Amino acid sequence: MTTIQKADYVFSVDTEKTKEYYEIHTLCNCAYCRNFYAQAKDKFPKLSAFLSEFGVDIAKPDETLSVETDNAIDYISIDYTVCGSIASTGHNFEINDHFPLSVVITNGFASPNEQTGRYFTISVKDIKLPWELDEPRPEPCTPKANKNSNKILKK
Repeated sequence: MTTIQKADYVFSVDTEKTKEYYEIHTLCNCAYCRNFYAQAKDKFPKLSAFLSEFGVDIAKPDETLSVETDNAIDYISIDYTVCGSIASTGHNFEINDHFPLSVVITNGFASPNEQTGRYFTISVKDIKLPWELDEPRPEPCTPKANKNSNKILKK
């Protein structure tokens, strides 16, 4: 185990086990995730360096939550699993990598992951990236009212 201190946090991290996790971990193949994977390392070198201290590959998140805007994809939250534990907690902090990126640490987490041992989650908030894949952007999802919606609304 390696001890890593960041801001007010102290972590006990198994970097080798974390690297092994990311070698076998299954990636989402949706277009929005692939857009993130394709750009993350080049666009955010400071964030990439921060995550690599923990054994994490920036281009292999466990989960991305994104919404489409007119000119970009807004990645509201990007979650990474780290094998180990939080020895001492602190406040959320920022990494300035072209603009401030909010970093949130959670002991464990509900995000889909394939981890079975002790772990914590590093979440990065509010990343905006342009669409750079050599394919059209997916059609946005639009909710459709179900037949019973109108009946409920009329009551």
